[in-house]
Formats: sequence, structure tokens, C-alpha cells
Amino acid sequence: TAIVRSATHQVAKRNFAEAPRMHKAKDVWAEIKATRPVDPHPHNVFHPPYNKVTAAVGVVVVVSTGYGAMYCGVRHQQYKQGYWK
Repeated sequence: TAIVRSATHQVAKRNFAEAPRMHKAKDVWAEIKATRPVDPHPHNVFHPPYNKVTAAVGVVVVVSTGYGAMYCGVRHQQYKQGYWK
């Protein structure tokens, strides 16, 4: 137990004479950004205008698929466990 106490004490002990270590990448971000080419049109994943019909169909398909999967799973378990005949 003395070895464990000594080991944990050494791990927990911190040298307060030196400053805490900081991540340096944020300090050079302006320099990195200056070397990149200018992008006149950022390519976002979703950018409007959205087609309302396509969006509505997509939402209905996702909700229907989720509901169908849940219903089939519940139905299977109910029949398997004998609650439904």
C-alpha cells in the first residue's frame, strides 16, 4: 500500500513552478488562414432555398420508416412472447 500511495502522490503532484501547458494551434490560426485561397462560395452541406415538396416527402419517408421499423419490432416481440395471438 505504501508503493501505491507513493505512486499516486507522485502522479497527483504538479510542479507549480511552471505555467500550465496551453494548446498552441489557436495562436497560429491567423497565419494558417492567411495561406489558404479565398473561397468565393462556401460549400455548406445544406444551403437554401429548399424544395418544399422534396423536404416534405423526405420527412414523411423518414418518419414512416422509423414508425414501421418500431411497429414491426414490437409486433414481433408481442407474438414471440405470447401476448398477441
